Amino acid sequence: MKRLVIIPAKSKSIRIRKKNFVLINNMPIYKYTLNNVLKSKLFNKVHISSDKLINKKYQEFLRPPSLCKDKTSLNEVIHWTLLKYKERGLIFNSVCLAYPTSPMLEAIDFKKACAKFEKNKNFPLISVSKFNPSIDEAMIKRGKFVRPRNIKKFYKDSKKHKEYFFDTGSFVFFNTKKFYKKNILSDNLSQLFIPFVISRIKSVDINTKEDLNFLKQIIKIK
Repeated sequence: MKRLVIIPAKSKSIRIRKKNFVLINNMPIYKYTLNNVLKSKLFNKVHISSDKLINKKYQEFLRPPSLCKDKTSLNEVIHWTLLKYKERGLIFNSVCLAYPTSPMLEAIDFKKACAKFEKNKNFPLISVSKFNPSIDEAMIKRGKFVRPRNIKKFYKDSKKHKEYFFDTGSFVFFNTKKFYKKNILSDNLSQLFIPFVISRIKSVDINTKEDLNFLKQIIKIK
C-alpha cells in the first residue's frame, strides 16, 4: 500500500490574507498539519501543494497558477498532483488531502482514520463532527424575527432530534483509482463517505477572522 498525503497551501486567500501561513504560537499554521502527518509515519510521500516555494524538502514541484484560482476544486489539484508523480514513476494506492488550517488535530487522528479507511477502500473517508445542538433546532431569519426552520422537529423533545454531521475541513482519504482517469469532477467521486468523527475542539477550521479568534481563545484556555 503506497500512500500520498497532499497539504494544499496556495499563497493567496480571500477572507484571511495568507490564511495558510498565519502564525499560531509563532509557527505557521500549515506546519501543524505537516508535523502531524510526519509523526504519523503513514505516508510514502508528503507533498505541500502551493504556487510558492514553502518547504523545498516537501515540494518536488509547484502548483501552476491555473490550479490556484478560486473556482479550482481540490479534486483537480489531487488529480494533477498524482499525474505529476506518475510521470516520475510513482503511483499511489491512496491519497490523503490534509488541510493546512486544522492545528488542533494530532498524529493519532490520521493513524486511526487511515486504519478505518483501509478496511473499506471503495469509499472515501472524511473527517466530520456532530452538529450540537441538532439542526432540528435550527431557526431562520424572517425580517426582524427568527422562526423555527421546521416547526414539527423544533418542538420535539431534544432527545428525539436526529444526529447531523458536518465536514470539518480537516482531512479526506481517497482511493486513487478515479483520480488517474483523464477527467475528474467533484460530483463523480462519491456521494457516500465513511465518517471519521472528531471532537468539536479538534474540528476548528480557519475560514474567517472569527474562526481565527476562536482558535486563539481555545489555545489560551488549553
